[in-house]
Amino acid sequence: MTVRPALTSEHDEVRALLRVSYQEYAADLPPHIYQIYLADLLDLDRDGRPTILVALRAGRIVGTARFYPAGAAASVRLPAGWAWVRAVAVLPELRGAGIARELMAQCARLATATGAATLSLHTMVFMPAAVRLYEWLGYHRASEWDIDIAAPYQLPPDPGLIALAYHLDLTR
Repeated sequence: MTVRPALTSEHDEVRALLRVSYQEYAADLPPHIYQIYLADLLDLDRDGRPTILVALRAGRIVGTARFYPAGAAASVRLPAGWAWVRAVAVLPELRGAGIARELMAQCARLATATGAATLSLHTMVFMPAAVRLYEWLGYHRASEWDIDIAAPYQLPPDPGLIALAYHLDLTR
């Protein structure tokens, strides 16, 4: 498996992978909110210009993640020195094969290379496999940095729409 930055010509394939990977969560959100959430995930330039990573196996894109150096994510308030990861996705039939782990390792390398002391991410309570992976990788809850995702979508507050913040100390 290879993990590298996506080519612009691969963006449609990345979006297709995101659609397939996040489809399982459609039942966890009201339909109108899921559509807003999905559109947000498919907007590859949201929050500035991230490094869009792809994992390839036999030349096929099987996973993706977006990396933001410290201070680069426009809509996410984080402490100085914290890099951010978003939209981690793996083809459903290949989950458990180490693809997300490799994407996260590459994000940690990028964070370190860009001088970040911490790598952070947000996930949802209805994504228990993601939570288990992040905790297994050593990420810790940072509840003071949780996000009410209803707010940026201009929706009323909803406790079911809290994005749970996690962080990994890169200085150890």
